[in-house]
Amino acid sequence: MRFSDLMKATDNFHKDNIIGGSRTGTMYRAMLPNAQVLIVKRLQDSQHQKKEFASEMNTLGSLKHCNLVPLLGFCEAGKERRIVYEYMENGSLYDQLHPLESEAASNMDWPLRLRIAIGAAKGLAWLHHNCNPRIIHRNISSKCILLDMDFEPKLSGFGLARLMDPIDTHLSTFVNGEFGDLGYVAPEYPQKLVATPKGDVYSFGVVLLELITGEKPTHVTKAPESFKGSLVEWITELSSKSLLKTAIDKTLLQKGFDNENELTQFLKVACNCVLPTPKERPTMFEVYQLLRAIGEKYHFTTDDEILVPTNSDDAYFPDELIVARENDHSPQKDE
Repeated sequence: MRFSDLMKATDNFHKDNIIGGSRTGTMYRAMLPNAQVLIVKRLQDSQHQKKEFASEMNTLGSLKHCNLVPLLGFCEAGKERRIVYEYMENGSLYDQLHPLESEAASNMDWPLRLRIAIGAAKGLAWLHHNCNPRIIHRNISSKCILLDMDFEPKLSGFGLARLMDPIDTHLSTFVNGEFGDLGYVAPEYPQKLVATPKGDVYSFGVVLLELITGEKPTHVTKAPESFKGSLVEWITELSSKSLLKTAIDKTLLQKGFDNENELTQFLKVACNCVLPTPKERPTMFEVYQLLRAIGEKYHFTTDDEILVPTNSDDAYFPDELIVARENDHSPQKDE
């Protein structure tokens, strides 16, 4: 896509058109002359040569899944790199869960939050288990989960970390020593300096905690004023005191849904995702299956949407989290 067209569509990348961003770049709202609205991501410095960048873009553009934000095109102009995505009308999950103080509190009810969790888990599980080679996102947060006009969740930012570092051929190391957004970083990352699928699972677990508690990952409003820790640390403290259920967003219990068991099961899945030891965490396929089972009565998914892993990973399926269901296609435990 032509740089001049993207300049016009974003009003020269004016700050008023910024709709979000992450360590890999800033996202802008763009409107074409035909009134089509797009997202243009202005990447941070990429060390890729022109041919390598185009090759990476073609690879990312070939990834098609209902829970990934469609990549429509890209642009190069000198050292500038731009990626063009389909526009998502309802913005990011972060903005929906944590509206500005001047706005009304989040009005996302339980079925909607559960549907978003299931869809986002399905997209990330697909990247982990059905792509060859697998794609580790490395920057999962509620800010990179975008919502279309029907609030269907779609992951953005997948594969971009590799664009920042051409030496990283196996999607394993980090960009300039950065590990991801605050509050979402797996505890093993600062020591091992290598990204893993279980690191993504940890980050996704933080998103699940946001959905079930309504709290931000780095600031917990319901905690005592003396508490200065993260959302995961708060959850860990409550768990040690057998007060875990008090973390559930009270608005989810006041909507007339008979859902206490669903909320408790969901919270257990989230807590297992953020366990400090990577091997104790479930895989993303297992997370998807567990969430899907919790939401079965809502008919969010159908049997033919079940993902079958095509690459191996540590299998971990805690018995206490398995929700009994007919025709369960969950993967068998490794011997």
